[in-house]
Amino acid sequence: MTAPALDKTRYDVLNVVALKKMAAPQVIAAASGVAVRDVEAVLADLAARGLVVVAAGSVLPTDDAEPALRTTAAGHYAAVRDDPLVAQLVDRFETVNAQFLTTMSAWQQVDVGGRKVANDHSDSAYDDKVISRLDKLVARLGPLLDALADHDPRFGIYPRRFAAAVDGVDEGRHELVSSPTADSIHNIWFEFHEDLLRTLGRERAA
Repeated sequence: MTAPALDKTRYDVLNVVALKKMAAPQVIAAASGVAVRDVEAVLADLAARGLVVVAAGSVLPTDDAEPALRTTAAGHYAAVRDDPLVAQLVDRFETVNAQFLTTMSAWQQVDVGGRKVANDHSDSAYDDKVISRLDKLVARLGPLLDALADHDPRFGIYPRRFAAAVDGVDEGRHELVSSPTADSIHNIWFEFHEDLLRTLGRERAA
């Protein structure tokens, strides 16, 4: 049975829940661009539809969430999927994404005597070089994000999130590089990648 399509606001809220796996309404509002009071009303409706569960102030997607998102995205983003500029930029993104993964590995591990060990971040010069590479990679997302935002303004939220994380890192808050519990560069990038694949109806490369 085909999953029912959602309206745009319900899609945006459920999309963030699926991207984050577990989130509070305030976090969902910040990432979706939907006002908190509207997020709470939408979450109640999504829970009634069996698409999310709310527990101890956090929201989680159910197994039915992904089919509903796929169905809705297929209808809502048909024009994006047919845009040749977006397709061209997405092809370039795959190269940038591979470089991002390599750079994140360089942040997390260093080579000591030909062996990879955890980066203890005692070498500030090394860390600064990695951060500089990350800054450049984030900047290279600009054209793709702009092209996507021309179809859906919600993609304009990603540059603001990236800018906040990059500014925080530049101020010395290095947890904003890769912390799994913060709106870090790593988390935003991975959420964007999954969001991009869902929007375009593509599968993650093996």
